[in-house]
Amino acid sequence: MKKIISILILLTVLSSCLVGPKYSRPEVQAPSDWMEPSKFVDKTDTITNLQWFELFKDTILNNLIKEALAKNYSMTNAVLRIEQSRAVYGIAKAEILPSIGYGGRAQINNKSDNSFSLGGTASWEIDFWGKLRHAKRAAYADILASEEGMKTIQTILISDAASLYFQIRDLDNRLAIAKRTVKSRTDYLALITARFNGGDVSELDMLQADQQLQIARATASNLQRGLNFTERSMNVLLGQVPQSIPRGFANTDHKDIPLVPEGLPSTILEQRPDIRQAEFLLQAETERIGMTQAMRFPSVNLTGFLGFASGDLSSLVSDANFAGNAAATILGPIFSFGANKRRVDVQRKTAEIAANNYVNIYITALGEVENSLVAIQTYTDEYEARKHQAAAAGKSLMLSQERYNNGYTDYLEVLVAESAMFDSELLASATKAEQLSSYMRLYRSLGGGW
Repeated sequence: MKKIISILILLTVLSSCLVGPKYSRPEVQAPSDWMEPSKFVDKTDTITNLQWFELFKDTILNNLIKEALAKNYSMTNAVLRIEQSRAVYGIAKAEILPSIGYGGRAQINNKSDNSFSLGGTASWEIDFWGKLRHAKRAAYADILASEEGMKTIQTILISDAASLYFQIRDLDNRLAIAKRTVKSRTDYLALITARFNGGDVSELDMLQADQQLQIARATASNLQRGLNFTERSMNVLLGQVPQSIPRGFANTDHKDIPLVPEGLPSTILEQRPDIRQAEFLLQAETERIGMTQAMRFPSVNLTGFLGFASGDLSSLVSDANFAGNAAATILGPIFSFGANKRRVDVQRKTAEIAANNYVNIYITALGEVENSLVAIQTYTDEYEARKHQAAAAGKSLMLSQERYNNGYTDYLEVLVAESAMFDSELLASATKAEQLSSYMRLYRSLGGGW
């Protein structure tokens, strides 16, 4: 008994010889504040308290996002990857423990040379250098990375679904503008044609009016095509066959834009799932350095058998035929032409790549947030200017038509005013969609509130 206890103590001491580096997070100089502080910052809330896509209060949009999260195939695969990594972790845990099985053997040659055996078997690799423990830790880090990967996909899906929805509503609005313009220009062409037939205006005026009508018709067809294509993109995101997308609020109905939650760059970005995923992947690769280092040292395996052995099957299971044996084997490399050392070098470089990837994602995230803050501010200002431009263009067109109808100016003035109004209305609609989408990009760059 004392010998057994001594052996167990010795194995425990030896198994504490864990080789390999300890993980440390790469240093990144995070700024103390954003370069572009925004007037949209809310001092009363934080990003982690927000289910941010619901801030637009559009039930249809909320339902589309939830449907994307439930049915999108990228999301389904992300869940499968988590389950897969958990299974790998289970294998890594099991390999640390003894493997217990059973076995039986029968050999019949002649009456004097028969042998039978039945019993349990056990084998155990003593993890002296931490190879199996490093594998377990790496597998666990992979689980965490896959979970963060799923959160990244969630954030991307929500952002993409919302942005596509705003694009659809923008195309709806621009198509309505184009159709309205087609009708007004058709009516105006009829008026000018009648005046041309009466000899009051030149044929050039009629041709220019017809040209403006065809521009509006072509624009309407272009927008209809874009709308159909965008709806198909939303269908793919929702994991469904081509079908019409339900509509909720128009883009112009979103007058109370949600405020940006307050927070410092370092604290907000540490919750971004892609940054956290990159760090867990780095942890896994760091653990694998220890695995490759441990492979350069000898491995010790214990095996044993406990059961019955006899030359007579009828008396196999009896106290007299009880048998047992135990064995220990040690295997280790002596000369492998540097392959084991190079294996460690390869893994070190893999870990360095993972570290650089982490720093790159972190820096990229800072830039994405800065760009999103700038986009929100500038698109808001631009939309206000576009609205005023469209209103002024509409009034200018009305006055130009009155001047032309009363003979105070030529049709060129009306032509310029018509083009300016049509373009300004389309630009105002597109800018509003970009303003809303810029909020999607900001919340995505902040980690999506997850």
